[in-house]
Amino acid sequence: MPALEFLKNLLYNPHAPLIYNSVLFFALFTLLYLVYVMVYNKVKARNLLLLIFSLFFYYKISGYYVVLLVLMASSDFLIGKKMAATSVQGRKKALMLLSVFLNIGALILFKYTNFLLNLGFGITLGEPSPVVLNLIMPIGISFYVFKTLSYIFDLYREMIDEPETSYVNYLLYVSFFPNILAGPISKARDLLPQFSAKLNLTNELVGKAFLLILIGGFKKVFIADYLGANLIDRVFDSPEFFTGWEGLMVIYGYAMQIYYDFSGYTDIVIGLAMMLGFTVEPNFNKPFMAGNVAEFWRRWHMTLSAWFNEYLFYPLSFTFRRFKQAGVILAVLITFFVSGVWHGPAWTYILWGTSHGIAIAFTLATVNIRDRISKSGFGPVYRILSIFITFHFLAFSMVLFRAESLQAALKIYTLVFRHFDISLALQWVQLYTLPMLVMLLAYALHYTPMRWNQFATRRFIGLHWTLKALLVFIGILIIYQAYSSDTQPFIYLEF
Repeated sequence: MPALEFLKNLLYNPHAPLIYNSVLFFALFTLLYLVYVMVYNKVKARNLLLLIFSLFFYYKISGYYVVLLVLMASSDFLIGKKMAATSVQGRKKALMLLSVFLNIGALILFKYTNFLLNLGFGITLGEPSPVVLNLIMPIGISFYVFKTLSYIFDLYREMIDEPETSYVNYLLYVSFFPNILAGPISKARDLLPQFSAKLNLTNELVGKAFLLILIGGFKKVFIADYLGANLIDRVFDSPEFFTGWEGLMVIYGYAMQIYYDFSGYTDIVIGLAMMLGFTVEPNFNKPFMAGNVAEFWRRWHMTLSAWFNEYLFYPLSFTFRRFKQAGVILAVLITFFVSGVWHGPAWTYILWGTSHGIAIAFTLATVNIRDRISKSGFGPVYRILSIFITFHFLAFSMVLFRAESLQAALKIYTLVFRHFDISLALQWVQLYTLPMLVMLLAYALHYTPMRWNQFATRRFIGLHWTLKALLVFIGILIIYQAYSSDTQPFIYLEF
């Protein structure tokens, strides 16, 4: 029976998680929205409705790990109230450290236990751990741990005047379905107040939200997934069957795949939040326009960069201030080592994060020389050259991000640097014409001026609602037609 089949789809299925770009999600979101528009300015009813949907959404993604999320959020809700109730600084610090211990402890337990066991046995006995725990990492734990810790840190530093008194609001902040899985990482002081405010769902806001969701779907389906299925996965899975030219094209292609996958995801979730009347911070600003790696991190995964800057880098810089520039560089190296570890329990991520830390340390050490060059007559040429070099460093470092092991990454690097034959380029173009055109389109869209994007957004928002609805319908139809078995989960969901 259709009704019974639909109810069966509401149960957790580890082989069919509910993801933002699925038909089931948009069906459920549509049902939610029909109720939401009737209660969105009744704050308590609205928040309770969103909380129920958010917890259900997370249940559909992670099953009974939703209980872990509720327990961790509840713990910090109570710790926050205790911190605000005491004027003894030592007690406040102890409560803050308790929160860190509980949150980071849970993160280590579920995400890093087997990696640490293997590391320990490898150092002491020279062999992998005989003990392997069958722990499945709860999806999104890295992100919601950072969300709830931001609340505790801001309370401790008195950047939040009063603790949250509504348990529903706080649990909603931690579990809010648009950004529970892979960010953007909203700080408590930015998102929590919105749950207590009355909202204004204007035609302009909803129109912009629809546009963001469509753009995100286009990025995911037509660029990221197409490049992944028709070019990148083939070479990474079996590099021995390909040439150095193909390896180089895959490195260029993967830079676009991960950018359009993650920025497409971000556009969708920001659009979903916007449709509900909430503001979630942007996460990308044309990152491959960066002239150095430090600038790249001000343009890429901006909310994660802001979190690490505020809660790790700046405190470390203050601690090491007596060492002057060396102290700042040490703080950078530690921060990016932690960033690599945060992304995953693998040496590839650790090396990737550390390499970015070293690149930023180089940027800091040569800041005076680079400033003099940029202000000279060679400034424009230097800027173009800086973007070119920075992009290639980023693209080649992203091989570590994609490869399953250091050995797999080394195979790709070996392919490019030892088996490169440009004479095969024309043959490759003939075999991979469509993937090449998609990749060129991806680069062209990325490097267009931001004012073009803003102009197109204004024109869309300014259209009559009937024309907007028609364009949205056509866009959904086209994306749905392209949606196929090649569609892959969003890359950052694994973190």
